Amino acid sequence: MRMGGAIGVAAALTAASPALAATVSAARPDSLAEALSRAGYAVVAGTDDTGDPVLDLDMQGYKARLLFLDCDPARHDSCGSVQFFAAFDAEGPGLTPADAVAFARRHRYAAVTLNGTGDPMLRWDIETGAGIPREVFQTAAARFLGTVQAMGAMLFPKTAGQ
Repeated sequence: MRMGGAIGVAAALTAASPALAATVSAARPDSLAEALSRAGYAVVAGTDDTGDPVLDLDMQGYKARLLFLDCDPARHDSCGSVQFFAAFDAEGPGLTPADAVAFARRHRYAAVTLNGTGDPMLRWDIETGAGIPREVFQTAAARFLGTVQAMGAMLFPKTAGQ
């Protein structure tokens, strides 16, 4: 009986190992680029002005970036987290601070900031540490896109959905 239980546990762990291998991490930018590509987004890898990795994204027509944070300051690797970022150039006056707060209340994961003319910027942080399941990261990317689409619809109601 004990031997059968041990064999069953070993078989379950072996069956689970492919799922465990499908992780992504900010420490492995290529893993995040691949996950985003698999989710259907166009990805271009590069570096930002400090030398840290960055992914430029086209998410169903919306331009965004995946910024890598908490990187080794000298080597620009071993990053610990990422941040989705999208900026808008509103026609007209943009958003008021009250509009930004109301939007953030409806979209709980997004941080909204405004520039001097009321143009919004969306930020969405993800701590990856040693790794998170690829599917969890892809779900976060899809939710970020939904939030970006909601901001687009708010700023440009005539063109939203076209």
